[in-house]
Amino acid sequence: MAKHNIWLLLDSSKAGGIETHVLQLANGLRDHGEAPLVVFLTDYGQHPLRDLLQHNGISQITLDGGFTALLKKLRQERPAILHTHGYKAGIFGRLSAWISKIPVISTYHSGEIASGKLAFYDWIDRYSAGLAVQVFAVSPQIAKRLPVKAKVFDNFVNTRDLQNSTGKQIAFVGRVSNEKGPDYFASLAKQLPHLSFHLYGDGPLLPELKKHCPENLYLHGQLDNMDTIWPKIGLLVIPSRYEGLPMAALEAMARGIPVLAYRVGALNKLIKNNINGWLITSGDFNLLVDHVDNWYEMPTSSKYCLQMSAKRTIENNFSSAIAIPKIIAIYKSFSR
Repeated sequence: MAKHNIWLLLDSSKAGGIETHVLQLANGLRDHGEAPLVVFLTDYGQHPLRDLLQHNGISQITLDGGFTALLKKLRQERPAILHTHGYKAGIFGRLSAWISKIPVISTYHSGEIASGKLAFYDWIDRYSAGLAVQVFAVSPQIAKRLPVKAKVFDNFVNTRDLQNSTGKQIAFVGRVSNEKGPDYFASLAKQLPHLSFHLYGDGPLLPELKKHCPENLYLHGQLDNMDTIWPKIGLLVIPSRYEGLPMAALEAMARGIPVLAYRVGALNKLIKNNINGWLITSGDFNLLVDHVDNWYEMPTSSKYCLQMSAKRTIENNFSSAIAIPKIIAIYKSFSR
């Protein structure tokens, strides 16, 4: 494909799972000889993804947040493929690409059931999916909520040059909101006062957590770059109420960090009980406590086996080296 014929569109104000996915996708496309352009729909000011894209030599532009600006840019530049991520980018991107007669692909990332005003946008997002030539969903559960046939396409990470973690932190990494279950993580800290817990992320529940934070729970807030943090983590806990296939789980396991999670979303495709991590019944808090305590007491040799199995799972099934050629083939099938 010609230079910048692949556009990756998102509407983003901070780092998160979608942003990590777009970065992995852009880097993977570059490594396979493509030259993607990452398009930020709106300028929210300084953004960590912009810095990472620049550092990695990925081209980017930022629009004014309006539908008209996107439509004008598409008509002027006419990329071969527009690939959208997130609900607002999806709605604007599909409609503007349809008007411009440019093939559009949309990836649906969120497993959360929206409420209030967001429920309206979620409905538009899902029911405009038919304007896309190809729809991806990162879990079967997300795919089932769409009114069109969606291809379940797993999240992926670049495993090249990643160092194994040697850390011991028990960590939560993600948005501090109800669907991610940070309240369960805070309760873990209260239940296990002899252990230290670390929460990385920001969101609407963070102020409430700060009010009732036990001494052994460290709230680090949103970090723009987790590369220096992952080596400190020994166990990632994902106590989510809803999920797709979280990037945090892939990022952790690629570095040999086992994941303890509630059985939600597509995590059962990733985690095999007692082999590379643990999946437990959703909402069973006592079982969550027991597994954290058991991991802490586990012999070093047993932890090592889990770590190596977690790393192999990502390398063999969820790596950029496997996923990117498939995505490029799909792009080319619609851009001829």
